Order: sequence, then C-alpha cells, then structure tokens
Amino acid sequence: MATGTIVKVLRQAEELRELVPAWEALAAEAADPNPFYEPWMLLPALEAYGAGEGFRCVAVWDDGTLGALFPLRLERRWRGLPVRAARSWGHRNMLNGTPLVRARSAAKCIGALLESGVAPLIEFDWSSAGGLFYGALGEAASEAGLPWLVTDAYTRAVLVRSRDPRARFNSNMKNNLRRWQARLAAAGALAPVRLAPGDDIGAWTEQFIRLEASGWKGAAGSAIACRDDDRRFVSGVFAEAFRRGRLIITGLDLAGRPLARHCMLVGGEGAFTFKIAYDESHASCSPGIVAEVDNVRQFLENAGPLWIDSNTSRENTSYGRVWKDRRTVQRVAVGLSAAGRVALAALPLMRLAKGLLASLRNLRPQLGRRPALQARLQER
Repeated sequence: MATGTIVKVLRQAEELRELVPAWEALAAEAADPNPFYEPWMLLPALEAYGAGEGFRCVAVWDDGTLGALFPLRLERRWRGLPVRAARSWGHRNMLNGTPLVRARSAAKCIGALLESGVAPLIEFDWSSAGGLFYGALGEAASEAGLPWLVTDAYTRAVLVRSRDPRARFNSNMKNNLRRWQARLAAAGALAPVRLAPGDDIGAWTEQFIRLEASGWKGAAGSAIACRDDDRRFVSGVFAEAFRRGRLIITGLDLAGRPLARHCMLVGGEGAFTFKIAYDESHASCSPGIVAEVDNVRQFLENAGPLWIDSNTSRENTSYGRVWKDRRTVQRVAVGLSAAGRVALAALPLMRLAKGLLASLRNLRPQLGRRPALQARLQER
C-alpha cells in the first residue's frame, strides 16, 4: 500500500470509473455530503452533458486511501480578468459544488490540491458557510500562506427536522392555506402521495416529467422533457437513487391526477431538493405552497433525513414562505500563484470601481435636472 499523499489529475470519465469502489467509500465518509459528486450522479452527468475540454478531476490519495475528489473545470479567464482558473465542475441541474473530502484528513487533502499547480487560481462554487469543508479550506489556505476570499454568497431555505416551520406561520399564511385548500377540495379529492419501495419508478419519473412540461418550463423550453440530455440524466439518476434508497418524492393528487411533486436526493444525514413541479392550471390556489406544506408534514411524520436543503438559486424565494430556517452558501476562491494572488486582490477593487461607475451613471440624469447642484459640484 502506498504511503504519503499522492495527487492525480484525471481528464476522462473512463479514468474515474476505475475509482468507483474507493469513490463510494469516500462519499460515505465525506466531511459534507454532496450526492451530485457521487459516482452514481457525476458519471451520468459527464455522459449526458459532456465533461468538456477543460475538465480536470483531482484525486488525492492519503496513505493508500482516496481522501478527496475535486471535479473542476479549467477556464481561461476568471471574472473578466486574464488569469486561468479552475472552478467547480457543474451543470444546469445542480447548485452544490462542495467536493467530496474525507472528514478525518480534510485540511491535509485540500492542502495537497492547493500545492498541485492545477491552475493559478481555484474557486469552489456554492458550499455551506457552516460546513466542515469551508473550515478545512480556510485552514489549509492559511497554513500554506495563500490568500483566499469569499467571492459571492446568498442564503437559501432549509427544512430542519427539529424545527417545525408550521408553528411560525403568521395568521395571513394560515388563512390563505385554508382558503386555497378549500378551493382545491371543491375541484376534487385532494390526496397526499409518497414514493414507496416497490413502486414503479419509471412511471413516477414519466409522471413528473409530464407534469413539469405542462407548465411555464415547458413553454420556455427548460423542462426536462424539452432536452434529450436532461431526460437521459434525470431518468437514469432517479432509477439509481431509487435503487439505493436515496430518492424521496412527495406530492398531492387532485381528483386522481398529479397536482404537485417534490423530488429530493438523500446525502449523508440530509437531503437536497432536486426538482419540483405543479399543475399551473390551478395556480390561483397556489398548489405549490399547499403541496409544500404537506411535504413538511410528511417530512416530520416519516423517518428519514434530518434536514433538506432547498438547493435553489438566490432568485428563488418560494420555499422561504414555508421553510423558515436558512443556510448560507458561498463561492470561495484561493490564489495559488502570483497571477492568481493578484487577480484575487484585484476583484474587490474592480467591484468597487463598477459600483462607483454605476452610481455616477445614476447621478448624471439628476444633475441634468438640477443645474444649481451641478454647478456647486463643479465648483468643488
């Protein structure tokens, strides 16, 4: 068995397939869970969407054990600056870039990545600010004397088993729920549904795909049904997640037809929302909100994950109406070479300059309408 720390940079999905047994063991002991980077999700994603010419997956071995796996994408420019960078590899159906790092050797393995020379600068997308990976990254970068910076952050809704959000609904929300539920019930029997062992996962998958395509995503061309690569990826992932006991689907039926569905993928002690859909012909009754309240009930009444991350972008605020807890996710960049360090230092200055220019553009029309103020400013 090899001893010490060994770093290997892989460029092809075929090379990754050889690591699957060690990769599975790593995922089971990861400091922070991320099903999107586990082999049963990442390999189908690479096949469906293509790894791309800049794909690099850095594998770090610690005394013969796979200690970390960093899926990355090389880019020629970073945030408008002429410096090459390695960023978390991802695709349009994921918002979690936390790499798989074994908890007991996290800082050591991250340190090996930072010394690998994979790029002048490296940026990790959307990992939890309260996660073990973030702490280990800061420790490793500081130990190596490398500058690092949180380049972006936002908060998204989280559902926590120990904190029932329904107790924190205000009176307006409660009244709206009663009204929406009554209007839906007037249209037919309203029944909760939940994917169970032994169900036909193919039928559940097709049902969800049809429901999603019936709404605005179908009209916009962004629904799963609109793209062959999305359909292949989602169908394969749902089937494998179901086989592993890692797929949760809840929802509501109205008069025997799907009204809403919420699909979640389990990772570690928690789960991540993957896809949601609802019948928009009943939009006036807010079926998405009504179904999400029932999803909360099912979550709390059934054994399973301790938390669910909404896995949404900053623009999506719908979960916040029902889920009352929050998680901060962030991008973190580390400057590895001289060029990377300069770029990292320049980013805040660039943002300040852009902010000042925007302020001046907004001020100019006001000055045109107020000549006296303009004259006083010119005198200064």
